[in-house]
Amino acid sequence: MPVASRIRSLRETRGFSLRALAEAAGVSPATLSQIEANQTSPSVATLEKLAHGLRVPVAAFFAEGEEGTKIEVIDLKDCPTFSLSDGAELIPLAAQRHESNFEPLLVRLSPGGQLAEQPFLVGIESEFVWVRRGRAVLHYDGDDFEIAETQSVYYDPRRSHNWRNPSKQLCELLIVRQR
Repeated sequence: MPVASRIRSLRETRGFSLRALAEAAGVSPATLSQIEANQTSPSVATLEKLAHGLRVPVAAFFAEGEEGTKIEVIDLKDCPTFSLSDGAELIPLAAQRHESNFEPLLVRLSPGGQLAEQPFLVGIESEFVWVRRGRAVLHYDGDDFEIAETQSVYYDPRRSHNWRNPSKQLCELLIVRQR
C-alpha cells in the first residue's frame, strides 16, 4: 500500500477527520489532502508530524504484511532509509504493526554530517540516544557535549538541539523517543 493510502487508512481507522489530523499534526489541511491524494510526497519532518498526530511510529506508514502476530522481527536491511540534508540518513526501526510507546530510529551521520534542527515535537518529552559507532557532538541548549562510541545520553528534545559528526568516520546513533 502506498504511503498516501496508508496515511488515509490510519487517519480513518483512528477516527480523525482530515481537518482534525491536520490540526493535531500541525500541518495545513490542504497539505494533508495533497499528501493523501498522492499529489505531493511528504518530507521526513511532515511524516514525523503526522505520526505524532496519529500516535504511531513513522514506520507505520511503510508497514507490509499481516497485523496481529505475536512478535515482530525487524531487519535493518528491510527498513526504509531517508536521506536528509547535511550528510544524514534516518532509518525508522519501530514496530510497524504493534502499538508501542516508544520509537527507535537509526541515524547515520557521514563524516562532518549533522542532523540539522527541525521543528521540535511538543508532545515528546524524553529522548534517549546511544552512539552505536563513532562519536558525535550534541549541541544542546547552547552547550556542546561529545558523546563517544557506546556512550548514551537522555535529554528533553523540546529544547534546541543538534547532532553532528566531527570525525572522518561514519557515526551511527540509535535514537529512542517516547510516543
